[in-house]
Amino acid sequence: MTGSSDETLAARAAAGDLAAFEDLVNRHRMSVYRLARSITGTHDDADDAAQETFLRLYRSLSSYDPKRPFRPYLRRIAYNTSLNTVRKAKSRVGAVTVNEVPDIRDPAPNPHEMMETRDMEHHFHEALKGLSAELRGTFILRASEGMSYRDIARTTGVRIGTVMSRLSRARERILQHVQSAGAVTQRGNGS
Repeated sequence: MTGSSDETLAARAAAGDLAAFEDLVNRHRMSVYRLARSITGTHDDADDAAQETFLRLYRSLSSYDPKRPFRPYLRRIAYNTSLNTVRKAKSRVGAVTVNEVPDIRDPAPNPHEMMETRDMEHHFHEALKGLSAELRGTFILRASEGMSYRDIARTTGVRIGTVMSRLSRARERILQHVQSAGAVTQRGNGS
């Protein structure tokens, strides 16, 4: 079944074919985990969110329309499940931290560039920590997953204008944080 489309596998799984569901899980588990990790910020929470995503997927397959793309359907479940995991974690401990985000390091920098890149990366991580789960999730879907505004809107269940607004606010807050830390020179100051 590995040559079957996601949509075909989902239809088979909805009809009770457990092997088809297992193929879907194997095919998408890493991308679901990466999305969950980028939103939740911890391995344990991401692992829980990924498992819960596939449980919710299995329970909802009867309502899935195989004429529609499967991947956005799964991403929406993963996104919402990850946000719920963050909300639960906040209520438990009062704060959410982001330990890892996509690696932005240059593969072959010189020593000076390495130091600047580490500083920039540190400030970038710190800026992401300060974003709400909704802003961080929207930013990650665009920056890491490369999703279009329309796909992000479908995944998150908000309008395209809201996606654009969230991305704008996320970028602005990240830039403000990085600039206030001195990691980026201000435009127009001659540097």
